[in-house]
Amino acid sequence: MGGRLQAQTRWEGVRARADLGLWYDSAVQFGLLEAVAETDLGDFVLSLGKRHDYSGPWDDTLMGRDGRWGVFARYGPSEIPWLSLEMAYLPHAGLVGGQGFVGASAGIFQLGTFVEIVQMPSGLGEPESSLSLIPRMGLQGREVGLFWQRDRGFWSTASLPLPLGQALAFMLQCPCDSETQAWVEALDKGRFEALLWWNPDWDYLGENSPFLPEDRFQAWLQEPRKLLIGAAYSWNDGLRLGVDLSRAPVEAVRVYVQLYWR
Repeated sequence: MGGRLQAQTRWEGVRARADLGLWYDSAVQFGLLEAVAETDLGDFVLSLGKRHDYSGPWDDTLMGRDGRWGVFARYGPSEIPWLSLEMAYLPHAGLVGGQGFVGASAGIFQLGTFVEIVQMPSGLGEPESSLSLIPRMGLQGREVGLFWQRDRGFWSTASLPLPLGQALAFMLQCPCDSETQAWVEALDKGRFEALLWWNPDWDYLGENSPFLPEDRFQAWLQEPRKLLIGAAYSWNDGLRLGVDLSRAPVEAVRVYVQLYWR
């Protein structure tokens, strides 16, 4: 069973928010999932803290999705409200190096890349510096999102209205009495949530594949690095019941309950 506590406050010119997670299993655990202080400078927004914009389902914990620490900047020209540009610096643990991110959003379309300087071994014994690019692209609507990231594969999320109240009203052939109508309105606050994360092994399709040419596509399709399917029922932003089914690299099932306080 997990819980989330969200807090927001505003100083003059600066807004801060925090998202804390609490989990009870054999012992009480807690963590800071997201905490951001940001200032609005007109078309520019600068922020510092921990955000989960650049994480994904691989960062899901028992307490919720964990964020990444960093410094973030976003530019959204007021004359082009559907366009925004963003940059971020995401340091590694211990402040030893880190990743940069540059990207853009145009309506539902998002495109960007992580940038990092890595040390690669060379035949001369001294490591050589190399620029590593990890592109990310996706579509993000109000209720459905679909993304791809080179090192993580594909993932998709959905959060759709679940009109159980309307179904109840139809079965009872409402108009109903006040108590039943209250149940109808309460049930209509529910939503269905779904998650799919699939990370195929592209090496299975290459010339160095361990499979025969006629078996490569089937192996690529059926033996991914990661396959995770999740479903959840969320009610009124306060209660969430969910199940996650992992098929690769290991088979596992997680059933959980989350409560939210604001």
